[in-house]
Amino acid sequence: MMKLKHIIYLFLALAMTACTADDDVLFNDEQQSLMGRAVNFSATMADPFVTRTTYHHDGSFNEGDQMRIFRQYAEKGSSTAFEDTTIFRTYYLKMDYAAGTSVSLNDDWVPMAGKLKSDSKGNLSNQDSGDSLTWENGRVVRFRAWGRSNLAGVLNADSKGSYYPDYTVSDWVTVSGPTKSIPLTMRHITCRIGLTCKAGNEFGSATICTDLEDYRRQDNADTKAHDEAESNKSEGQAQKELDSVLAVYNKMCMPAGVDDKTFLLTAMTKARYDGTTSFKDFEKDTTGIVRIGALDSVSIRKDVQRPVFNHNDGRLYMMSIPFDMSREGKGHELVLPACTRFKVWLYDVNNGDRHNTDGSTGSESNYHIFALSDIKNGDKAAFPNGLTLKAGYSYLFNVGYHYDKLTITPVDNFSWTEQDLGTLTGQSEAKTQNDLDFTWWTNAYRKAAKTALKGGDFLPSFSIKNQREFRTFIHLVNGTAAKRMSGLKRGKVRLDEKNDTIKDTDGFETYWWILEGETDENGNPRQITMEEAEAMGYVFYPHFYPTVSTQKAHVIEDYVTGPMDFYDTDFGNRYEVRLTEDLDLYDWELPSIGEDNTKPFRGNFKGGGHTLYNLNMTKKYLFDHVKDGAITNLRIESTHDVSLLNTAVASGKSGWGCYIAGISLLCNSSECAIANSLTGASYVVGCIHVGNAGGALVGKADNLTMLGCMQAAAGIPENTGALLGAYAGTTSFFAPQSKNNVTWGSFMCNYYDIEKSPKSNAVGSVADSYPYQQYVRGSKSHILKAKNDYLIGDDADYYSLPNNMKAEMYGLAPWKAMNYAIWKYNSSTVGAKYPCQMHYQASTVGYTHLYPTLQSGVPTVESNWNPLTQNN
Repeated sequence: MMKLKHIIYLFLALAMTACTADDDVLFNDEQQSLMGRAVNFSATMADPFVTRTTYHHDGSFNEGDQMRIFRQYAEKGSSTAFEDTTIFRTYYLKMDYAAGTSVSLNDDWVPMAGKLKSDSKGNLSNQDSGDSLTWENGRVVRFRAWGRSNLAGVLNADSKGSYYPDYTVSDWVTVSGPTKSIPLTMRHITCRIGLTCKAGNEFGSATICTDLEDYRRQDNADTKAHDEAESNKSEGQAQKELDSVLAVYNKMCMPAGVDDKTFLLTAMTKARYDGTTSFKDFEKDTTGIVRIGALDSVSIRKDVQRPVFNHNDGRLYMMSIPFDMSREGKGHELVLPACTRFKVWLYDVNNGDRHNTDGSTGSESNYHIFALSDIKNGDKAAFPNGLTLKAGYSYLFNVGYHYDKLTITPVDNFSWTEQDLGTLTGQSEAKTQNDLDFTWWTNAYRKAAKTALKGGDFLPSFSIKNQREFRTFIHLVNGTAAKRMSGLKRGKVRLDEKNDTIKDTDGFETYWWILEGETDENGNPRQITMEEAEAMGYVFYPHFYPTVSTQKAHVIEDYVTGPMDFYDTDFGNRYEVRLTEDLDLYDWELPSIGEDNTKPFRGNFKGGGHTLYNLNMTKKYLFDHVKDGAITNLRIESTHDVSLLNTAVASGKSGWGCYIAGISLLCNSSECAIANSLTGASYVVGCIHVGNAGGALVGKADNLTMLGCMQAAAGIPENTGALLGAYAGTTSFFAPQSKNNVTWGSFMCNYYDIEKSPKSNAVGSVADSYPYQQYVRGSKSHILKAKNDYLIGDDADYYSLPNNMKAEMYGLAPWKAMNYAIWKYNSSTVGAKYPCQMHYQASTVGYTHLYPTLQSGVPTVESNWNPLTQNN
């Protein structure tokens, strides 16, 4: 099956490993760890505290989603051996549609009254709303969890029709306290088969075909009135196909929950399913609950509930345990054969899909059949070897009866690493150029030109408010926005029959355009209008020309002939490009901005404090090449490998590399997170990166000012720089500091987490030798996350302390010192023109496992936040 390339990507994980037939155990630790699709559930790292237990494309939770969380103490004196006791609680999410990037127990996730709890091994009772997973201060604990979704309010609904048995599990994770934030990695362990309707149809219901008659029919006829001589297979062939389907279907089981001892899915008997009306407290009654390997294959076939299709948002979904649960074949992978057929009942909603021999319209009484073998990838079978059920995978098919023919299209063979976006705006980046939107761009030109014609300055301000405009911006900078960029010459001004100049709605003159090398029927050069040229793939904009000695200011139609660098050499203006909304970019593979090093981006990109989610750049950089540019006040959150900038250079003596201020990167970066190379005077101010990193915050620079930045990254090689990889400047990089001479320099109030990347340095390969007043900190994780100051008294001589104490007596809380550095920068000439309008916010709890976060708004600082006046 052809996969849509540009769909939600989460985290790479491995499919479930099947057990062999002679396994003596259900699953060993390795097999269990390979089961499902991983979803990072960490509130402490770059990746958001999210899970795909829901159908929301962005991974957010449903109100009422539940997690049963298990906790064990480490044995005294050990951090790897744990006591043979487990307590657990059930928590639920108490807010609507929350992305939950900062989630902690008892705040967003609340103990659920009435659920089972355990306070010691084998001890079960009902918990109340005050029961939480607290533990002794300083003890090492580990956690594990399994969760289930509250889709459509199902967990509180008394209805089978909306029951979606979708479950996730995690591994054990060790945490040292105290903290309310628990980093977990949740993996889906069910397999989903979904059906979505083509336009003009609605679903009634659907099922897997298990009747011989359904396999005797040769085609997808919608009634049984077709000529049997043409449509019927031989009895033996049909029976053979049915037998092969039933051999798998009778092993497919509807999930009922998760076994607290093995963390494997459980099923339910038909009797339990038929007798259940509410799934609210399903786990409290074990009657009819079946564990893997507990029943033989005959009992599984006869007694256990098969998965069924249920409705959700106009779709039908079937959840199945993806492996054989029987005693004989436990853990074996299940594969529905290619001949498997599905029976679908459709409502005809537009009275136009008539195919019944009696002329009646489609209704719930008229079913339609399709087989897996009917689903094509081009002219080839999408599932030539059948459909393999895998933990965490979903298969979605678009089904509809239209124009006298039932058609089935694979929407996607997607997993939790590759998530279908349905009707949302997550279409492929591989779109036609017509999908680009230039309105925001041309309107900015028009507005600026009208102002300039009235005597004002020509200063276009380009505002980007959606994904299409952002993609258009990238194509404009890269010179790939227009299909045609040459072969057109401007002709004469267009006149009407009265010889009056034809003007557009803004009063700008319009022109005839001449297609070079083409003639009309009279042999004259072929002339076309701007509108006709646009239909051919040219992209036009109003080009403003200032007053000169020979001509007054005017506006002329012009068209794109190459990359747009957002810099006007006529005026020396650096145009600003403003992001005005948060954008989810749905993991599209996007080209970097400024891919042509001969035509780099030279504008001023202003993020406005907004966030680019799920950014996925083919070259791993948001910006590839920049010259004399600025990138400010932007947040990026992605599960992909993303860095802000590759290289920046100065145009000359009066130019600079790049001014970078107020950037938050919550992502993994195999390169240098902020920039690989900055040549020319450059600033990096108020920038934080949390996630893995392949190098320093900035790889190399020759004239850099770095203030108020934090690198909280694992993976930085030993004996290399965490903040700056190499400095090639001719002047001293660090300001001269001493006990009696503390000076504000060009490298101040910067921090890096030396626990996450041990043996790394602040700059380059030389071990750190700067005084602590320099405020370049290779600090322990808890220091970087500290909310409160840790200052020693004025009567203590800081320099008399041993080094191990100096490392702990860190002075100002880092978020305060970094905010002070941002304030200092904003007070400078460069900062006034390219301000950092972001500030660091400490966690709201006194002690936390969260690094400071960048929030919109300039910092408000107090006089005692000046790090040079502190006794450190």
